[in-house]
Amino acid sequence: MFPFSDRISDSMQRRVVSVIQSPQFIFELPSLSTASWNMILYDGHRRERLEFLGDALIGASISEELFRCWPNEGPGFYTKARSVLTANSTFAHIMHKLGFHNMSHPVKPTGDAFETILATYHKERGPDAFNQYVRQFFLPLVNCVGHGYHDARCVTFSSK
Repeated sequence: MFPFSDRISDSMQRRVVSVIQSPQFIFELPSLSTASWNMILYDGHRRERLEFLGDALIGASISEELFRCWPNEGPGFYTKARSVLTANSTFAHIMHKLGFHNMSHPVKPTGDAFETILATYHKERGPDAFNQYVRQFFLPLVNCVGHGYHDARCVTFSSK
């Protein structure tokens, strides 16, 4: 369930998953209307289009949060951190915590579902509400991925 082959990204994701699994980490799916849930469940064409949009939206919002919380980092940090925070495996761990995913099942469909839910929320509530939602629920993960990056780099440099 840890898809990253480079040691730093793997270490960052392990730290993120540890935070997700901790009892102190609280996460909620955004509230959606009944009509939106019905669309997600029964309209495959729109669901696929929204998954595409959700992927882009969460990537952009996470990028902004990383830039806001970690303003002095380089592009390597931002790329690795965004990849970890927006990985299907990370979304699967979140959905597992919420009771919507069995970790023995593939993570891609669950990641896609999560992205679809996020895009639907963005369409219902708009960009400001969406970015506030990401800030509220992803901030602990944004913080821990940054610390994980720095800790992993310290180990890399000290072992050389």
